[in-house]
Amino acid sequence: MCEMLAVAWEEPVPFDWVLPWASELERLGVAGFGWGMAWLHDDGTVQGYRRPTSLRDDAEGRARLGGVTSNRFLVHLRRPSRLSTVQMADTQPFLAEDGRFAFCHNGMLERHENHRERLGPSLSGKADSEIGFRVAEEALAAGASPADALTEVYERLGGRANFGYLDAGGTLAVYAANATNHMWSFEFDGARVASTALHSDDRSVFGMLFDRAEDVEPVEGAAVVAASVGGRRS
Repeated sequence: MCEMLAVAWEEPVPFDWVLPWASELERLGVAGFGWGMAWLHDDGTVQGYRRPTSLRDDAEGRARLGGVTSNRFLVHLRRPSRLSTVQMADTQPFLAEDGRFAFCHNGMLERHENHRERLGPSLSGKADSEIGFRVAEEALAAGASPADALTEVYERLGGRANFGYLDAGGTLAVYAANATNHMWSFEFDGARVASTALHSDDRSVFGMLFDRAEDVEPVEGAAVVAASVGGRRS
């Protein structure tokens, strides 16, 4: 029951612009069991922050991130299926060790256990999401585009799933295949946004949060929210 938020601007803005949206998405989506954010840094890497607590209760994190500016943000607000996985190792977004990309997941990957033994040395946590992250890493290493890598993760692991992705080139992408938490893409306050829908099978996310959204489209499968920045590629 996690919620995800991907936001892109043409020019860098403070994280404080995103914070109210993320806070309301956590509250309305009944999340609060871990949160994190990845962003594109001006040194050409993806950087991240995550804590196994709620955004609401993480005053230290909000203060620390207040000075962050970027034109790409990927936020994950956690409500896991198994509360035994509320720990740092399973808190998202996951960040590649070299800062090349970040990945997050909402839903359930039904065939994740088929890969756990094979991926064991690279895994730190117990949840299915980390296996999705490592499968995405494999697909990217084999030369897949971001959209194709997310598609491959879903095809290999199945279930009901939404994914979020940000890479060091500035590509911000999502994948939507979770019928219990639809994903929408839209324009809002000068940003291009993709957001999950509060686990509500209507358009309440717009009436309660993104009330001035324009150019609203449902996301089905893989979609690029924003392309690479200034010709940089991951």
